Amino acid sequence: MAAVTEPDSTIESTSRSSSCCSAFYEQDWVRQLAEDIFHPGGEELTNKTVAAMNLPAGAAIADLGCGTGTTAMMLARHYDFRVSAVDISAANIERAVQRSGHGQATVRFCQADASQLPFNDSELDGIIAECTFSLFSEQETVLAEIRRVLKPGGKLAITDMATSGALPEDIAGVLAPWTCLADAVDEKTYLEMFAAAGFTIQTMADESASLISLVRILKRKLLLLGAGALANGTAPDFDLADFDLASIKFWLDRFKTEVEKGSIRYLRFNLQLLPASGHYQSPLGETAHIDIKNECPPKIGHEDGDDNSHQV
Repeated sequence: MAAVTEPDSTIESTSRSSSCCSAFYEQDWVRQLAEDIFHPGGEELTNKTVAAMNLPAGAAIADLGCGTGTTAMMLARHYDFRVSAVDISAANIERAVQRSGHGQATVRFCQADASQLPFNDSELDGIIAECTFSLFSEQETVLAEIRRVLKPGGKLAITDMATSGALPEDIAGVLAPWTCLADAVDEKTYLEMFAAAGFTIQTMADESASLISLVRILKRKLLLLGAGALANGTAPDFDLADFDLASIKFWLDRFKTEVEKGSIRYLRFNLQLLPASGHYQSPLGETAHIDIKNECPPKIGHEDGDDNSHQV
């Protein structure tokens, strides 16, 4: 798969939690354990989310907080979308370009802050944000930017962590900073925020079962990693001696308990941008169908022929 990269060394993060979480997931041991998982629900939930967006082949779509590019590459390959993948982390963008390799589909990778998206007004047919929206400290600003770059009637899909009341102190202190919970809110707050930004809810679903599955996968990978190192002397890219595997297992089980209690949730929101003349009706979506034009957007982030992108 070919890739286009647009590095920007001047980017400064406006989101403390986003930077902290990005730094955590850039560590070698996290990449080795979780890179092919990439978010709760994995490819199955991504397919469900994209199907609900109901976008045609050739639609212009952005993956907001693309990480190392797993979803972006899948969207280009399986759905024939024209994909722009955005992440604030230069390391993530570099890794995404490396992973993309060569092929017929093209993904445009761009380092950018979600509060200052590198797209023209009304340029995109859709935006997907998987387990990233809760990381943005300026969520209203990000929604305003999303509204700016989407076409009228454009689709926004968000899957993310949610809470039901205050988190237990141990979870808040130990797990929240690296489980996308630091700035997660409850379902009602999400709905009010989306409505205030001009979006109507087409679908909302509780996908918390994907968190339980993720815990099982991570525990299995830890077990296999440790067993494999002992059995054949092969070593991972990090030193297992630096980690207390029993402690990691404890916190995974602790997280799972809170999910089962309902205090930690994973929600899917499929939203549609109302036209400028539209009126918000219901938080659960009864809205008229809006046809989406399939128009080729201009290149992102550059004007007057100044295009620093390149193929890899």
